[in-house]
Amino acid sequence: MRGNGTTHAIPSKDLIKEINALKAQLKRLSDALAADANEGVNRAMDAVESKSKETIDEAVEAAQRFIDDYAESAKDTAARLARKSAEVRDSATDSLIETVQARPFGTLAAVAGIGFLAGYLCRRT
Repeated sequence: MRGNGTTHAIPSKDLIKEINALKAQLKRLSDALAADANEGVNRAMDAVESKSKETIDEAVEAAQRFIDDYAESAKDTAARLARKSAEVRDSATDSLIETVQARPFGTLAAVAGIGFLAGYLCRRT
């Protein structure tokens, strides 16, 4: 090589060895960086997976509490409705018995009229 009048001669075998050594170092550095990157990605994925599992578990627990609360409320409401319908049934039964006892002939006439009407309607069709 000629630069400023001096010649530097680097033996080509030494140059090739240096280049190969640099390539090997770059390859090791690249592999180490790739391994670190993969490890970091794996840690991040594990953290995301763990957090998402926790969040899903919390959502399931909240939904279960909600369902349990409303199931109890629904049971209470159904029990109240059953009691109320039993009261209405008993009241209607008592009222019917009182009406029949108070007006037996009027009740008999009403039942006969309903029977006659039902028979007439069934015969027409």
